[in-house]
Amino acid sequence: MKWIYLIVCCMALGACGGDDARRSEAADGTIVERDQYSQTTTLVYTCNDYEFIARTAPGEMALWLQDRYVVLPQVVSASGALYEDEDVSFWSKGDEAMLTVADQDYQNCHQSPQRVPWEDARRRGVDFRAIGNEPGWYLEIQSGQQLLFVGEYGAARVVVPDTGVATEGPARIFHGAAGTQELRVEIVDQPCADTMSGVLFPSRVTVTLNNNTTYDGCGQSLDYPW
Repeated sequence: MKWIYLIVCCMALGACGGDDARRSEAADGTIVERDQYSQTTTLVYTCNDYEFIARTAPGEMALWLQDRYVVLPQVVSASGALYEDEDVSFWSKGDEAMLTVADQDYQNCHQSPQRVPWEDARRRGVDFRAIGNEPGWYLEIQSGQQLLFVGEYGAARVVVPDTGVATEGPARIFHGAAGTQELRVEIVDQPCADTMSGVLFPSRVTVTLNNNTTYDGCGQSLDYPW
């Protein structure tokens, strides 16, 4: 089911191309997957009594509503941006936004930017995501495919294949290597509070880069939305 929705999302938003369009070769010969969603933007909206996720692309918007997934084409609007199809429409201008579903208006919709990285990763097929601070870093695991580590506030980026999960006591261990880069990820399912925001996560995470640099943080599994 997860892959069905990934395929649908890619087709609807024009995010999927051929292998040549998605891949490039690094200097060391490593194949690097390009970002398939470089022309899309994920947004999280909270209205008075409703919440939904949106992903915009040139000329259209995908919406994950509480009971369905829809793709709306952009239409001409006298003011602001308007997307609509059948009984669903979305309008925004600056900080104002409104969603209409079957003649029900959800007003006072505001973005929740702190949730965007998590919801964006979820819709890209990421199975587990973790973050840490000082310096800022994040980790994304796509099971059976790759481990992505971005550190030093985005200055360092390492992608290695996922060779599968092992267990050591209460910990799940992920490991991968490519060229001169190596990642080891240890996940323990214990409550973990982010040191900057105080947000509580269900897992403690330790990332070891090239056997000599260790990063500690918190993370959680991401289930793909129906």
